[in-house]
Amino acid sequence: MSLYVVYLRQTSGSSQPFWLFWASENGKSRSHAPDFFLRREDGCGVVVDCRPIERRKPRDAEAFEATRQACELVGWEYRLVGALDPVTAANVRWLAGYRHQSWSRSL
Repeated sequence: MSLYVVYLRQTSGSSQPFWLFWASENGKSRSHAPDFFLRREDGCGVVVDCRPIERRKPRDAEAFEATRQACELVGWEYRLVGALDPVTAANVRWLAGYRHQSWSRSL
């Protein structure tokens, strides 16, 4: 779930930022676009894939592992996350409504 990204102290980010291409163990061409790339305040890169556990298939596991390995090679953190629990998701959505400029204070 994309709401996960609010828990990271980030300075910038993008969705489906790049494609990875590799050959699977049986030699077949594979590709995967991670869900998010984030740049944390400390400058580190974080790649995030969001897939609820009940929707992860064996083919997905290979893609996530290839992404983890690629991130390790370039020194980025990799996170595979599932769905937020319903209460947390509802609270984050509610709080996100206060990001609108009409709620900001004038100095």
